[in-house]
Amino acid sequence: MASTSTAPKQFSLNAGQVSAGLARDRLWHVRSGSGRLRFLVGGQLIGEMPLPESGWFVVPESAHLRVCIQAESPVVFEARLPMALIPRLGDLGRAQLVAPIRQMMTAIGIDDSLVDWPVKLSQPTFRAWLAEALDRALIAEEALSPDMASPLITENTETTLSRTELPEPERAFGLVVLAGLVSVITVLTGLLALRVLDSPAFGLDAGYGFLLLGCVIWMGLSLVALDRLALAVSNARWVSLGGAWITTSALLFWENTTLGAAMLGVACLVALAYWIYVRRLLPDLPSIDQPMRWLSIRLTRDGVPSVRARVRAVWQEATEWVVARIELVAEYSRFSRAILAAGLVIPAMAGTYDEEPAVLMGLSLTALVLLERLRGLLPVEGKKSAGDDELFPSKPLSLGGEVHYESVVFRRHAGEKPLFDELTFHAPAESLVRITAAEGAGLSTLKHLLIRKVVPEKGRVRIGGMDVARLDASALSLSVVMLDHPKDGEARTLGDWLFIDPVIEAATLEGHLHALNATHLIEQLKDRLNASMGAVAALAGPLGMHRLKLARALARPGQILWLDHWLLGLDSTSRSYVIQQLIERPGTRFVVDRNGLLTGPADLHWEVPRA
Repeated sequence: MASTSTAPKQFSLNAGQVSAGLARDRLWHVRSGSGRLRFLVGGQLIGEMPLPESGWFVVPESAHLRVCIQAESPVVFEARLPMALIPRLGDLGRAQLVAPIRQMMTAIGIDDSLVDWPVKLSQPTFRAWLAEALDRALIAEEALSPDMASPLITENTETTLSRTELPEPERAFGLVVLAGLVSVITVLTGLLALRVLDSPAFGLDAGYGFLLLGCVIWMGLSLVALDRLALAVSNARWVSLGGAWITTSALLFWENTTLGAAMLGVACLVALAYWIYVRRLLPDLPSIDQPMRWLSIRLTRDGVPSVRARVRAVWQEATEWVVARIELVAEYSRFSRAILAAGLVIPAMAGTYDEEPAVLMGLSLTALVLLERLRGLLPVEGKKSAGDDELFPSKPLSLGGEVHYESVVFRRHAGEKPLFDELTFHAPAESLVRITAAEGAGLSTLKHLLIRKVVPEKGRVRIGGMDVARLDASALSLSVVMLDHPKDGEARTLGDWLFIDPVIEAATLEGHLHALNATHLIEQLKDRLNASMGAVAALAGPLGMHRLKLARALARPGQILWLDHWLLGLDSTSRSYVIQQLIERPGTRFVVDRNGLLTGPADLHWEVPRA
């Protein structure tokens, strides 16, 4: 089957040719030619039909049904849309799909008389329903059900790891504005309390006492509310403190211009100190871990000669830079605190005025306290350089292609016999590699060399022609699909853990969970995806957790896969399913196979020699 270079991607068949299995979950269109659609389940032909006159047909996301095209004349066809977009088509577009779908159901021997297709095609759940209902009908040999059981995993599952800090921008903006208003009202309430306290009638009329008590209670409740808002929205604390300080300073300036100007001068001096020490001087110093990063890169590229001399030189540099950063931050802290301490003269001056001394002292002290709180919120770490972000990306890499171990020499401990001595192996792109080795031969080390968790004494490991020594180890770990995930320790709930890779599709994951007989492990949990990982581990046990890990690994996209110990807790049906998924999966796949299950389908056999 050849493809053209047009977009969307087109495929062509000559007369008499049969295509490979068409990609699932797609709406396909035949542009020209004639032929037949062939439907297979478990490799057996169960029905066929002529290509629809309109040229449009669907291939559902079925775990059992496989669709092929047999060309009677030269055929050109293409995948037009994902099935999730079918409900968004107009009535006319959806109507053209009813006849081909019904014809397909007749060809595979499924009774669809209970289904109102025009209604189903317009529903957002059409894609998930068709996949589930079709699989149930194929397995149970029953009529196609118009109802869909409540999905185990929703299509757009949201987890705490996938949420951003502000999931609802409009709501977050409203909370920030509310925090600013509450802070302003609190300051005005405090001014009212100061005026009540400074009033000559305060000790003569009980009403003034109740008014003062009410102001104090209101300010206490406001402070509690502001603290809660700061926990909900990160910017709320900045806005509330900044709004309160501006309001207090403006009131102080209104009451007494001299005191207001003095307070403004203190704030300007603190801001000037921050700009000089933190914004100008601190970024010029290298980050604390930069020498160690540089050393790590050089060692992985050049090997280990003269390690001692390099470590001593870099350690001395790192020590000097750390001391310089600490001294600079400490000097800024001392200078800014001295400015605030000198600002205490402002409330002392306010106490000497004849008119409203309590009001002026209260406003000036409040402004100083708020200024100190704002100073404490200012970040004092230096900016990251653009070069660091380029060398050490935090996102997975787009890796793929051939994998080559070139003359790798590795020792577990210095002076020992090498575990690998001039080890060389080449896995072409899109190959399924069956790995066998005796116990202790170093299979885990081979995997760790691939993701740069360990580095060879000599030689290189390349992925797609790129030396892994030039890539960040954390990004490599995120890019190679394995049973475990580098961020497993960050997951708090089952939803976090299952969808720890944001690109995992819910429907794909749920299909693997069903096939591996792992759905009941989730259904038995009281909170399902919101259950804690401790509860999941206690219920599932080691073998159940292994099936969940295997389903997650199969659902993760990626062109490089490494599976070991994948047979634990699997019955013969589950083993066959996993083997079939490994065969159909694109990319370069390394599978440890001591039981010989992949002897036939594997493209390569890598027998690792024991040292």
